[in-house]
Amino acid sequence: MNLLRIYDIDGTITKPGNDLWYLTTRSLSSNPSLFDNYVELWKKSMKNGESPYEASKLMMQKGIECMGENSNPSRIKQRAREVCEEIIQNNQYYSAAITHICASIDANFKIVFSTTNYREGAEAFVEILVESGLLKDYHQEQIITSGTIVDWQMVSVTHFNMGEDKNIGISKALNIPIDQLSNQTNAVYGDDPKGNDVGILSLSSKAFVIANPKNSEVSIPANMIRTSWEDILENYF
Repeated sequence: MNLLRIYDIDGTITKPGNDLWYLTTRSLSSNPSLFDNYVELWKKSMKNGESPYEASKLMMQKGIECMGENSNPSRIKQRAREVCEEIIQNNQYYSAAITHICASIDANFKIVFSTTNYREGAEAFVEILVESGLLKDYHQEQIITSGTIVDWQMVSVTHFNMGEDKNIGISKALNIPIDQLSNQTNAVYGDDPKGNDVGILSLSSKAFVIANPKNSEVSIPANMIRTSWEDILENYF
């Protein structure tokens, strides 16, 4: 298998403030005010030092429950597609990230999009990138998606794709042992070095944190470089 380049989506390929999970889930909620209350409780729990993984997993579960009849994979994917279309139309993505992804595929790297969002959301994102002309069909063939897995019939999260568990998700998606993942990885790109992306950013000595105001003061390990997509293209391809 060709070496991997692994990309987070929210805040890494898309610009900050365009959380696909939040935008999709809230728009499908049968009770938006209740959903907003859960979000505020989640924010408070994070400030109070609760486990980010456990608090965020509970938030996702509550969000799914808020969707009621809309909590099915086809409806989720359709709404995610609509959200992704809006993001592309409003230029809320890093064009240099798309350039990097295309160049990586042309250089024979296998691409993984790893997100804490629903797996259906990641699939929708790739589809819209192709339909909008930002990626070609042959690019899509080289992209594997990994995200949170939900048993929609039981309305339950069965795999929460956050932190260290992003590596589990990639291992399952590629059907390779998790202890071999690092050897198969050329480079990794994320924006949340202490939260969502801590797992994938540990997989390579070429680990890049896309700089934004939220992570500007966060200390990062020696294997990581905090920079921009333009700098990555020019100096670290």
